[in-house]
Amino acid sequence: MTYSYKAVLFDCDGVIVDTENLSNDLLRAMLKEQGLELDDQTLHDKFTGFTNQENLRNAEAMLGKALPTHFDAEYRDKFQALMEEQLEPIQGVTELLSKIQTPIAMATNARRQEMNFKLNKIELAERFSTRFCVEDVEHGKPAPDLYLKAAKAVGVAPEDCIVIEDSVAGIRAGRAAGMRVFAFSETVPAELQLAAGATEVFDNMKQLEALLNLNS
Repeated sequence: MTYSYKAVLFDCDGVIVDTENLSNDLLRAMLKEQGLELDDQTLHDKFTGFTNQENLRNAEAMLGKALPTHFDAEYRDKFQALMEEQLEPIQGVTELLSKIQTPIAMATNARRQEMNFKLNKIELAERFSTRFCVEDVEHGKPAPDLYLKAAKAVGVAPEDCIVIEDSVAGIRAGRAAGMRVFAFSETVPAELQLAAGATEVFDNMKQLEALLNLNS
């Protein structure tokens, strides 16, 4: 099935850049050192795609105690080092972006410095000249603020936007904004994405090209 749309709004991590595995593996390892072991479903449902501050709150609630004061800074430093060494675009995403003729924008729960670093690293900053991060809104995902702001910036009504996401938090944000959400299920289980409200799920960028009717 193909869909009509006037704009495509993208998440960043796990959709444009291959960071979800890096961040999830790091967070899981660091939390295990604190006595909290996360299974895959809990990791994807409660931590993937949320802001760092929300993840810290969730972890502390599950642990029943505060994390060390240096935990967040240590996580950010280690994650930055991993990105500098290993960051790459999702396979096929550059070709996909070259085919989209409607306006596009980015809406991410990452901070501005991180967002800009990632896009510059994979040479897509110019393509996402319209982009918003968690610092641009009062509430990050799963609240709809980021996607509503992105839709307004490109001048397209929410119902005419398609969101490209992977995380449960991001899918909920897109749906809360009144948009259809296509979910990339390479890392996050498709059943979790559909339960969160995804309109469609896809395993690779060629499948997304078909959903966006870019092959004709």
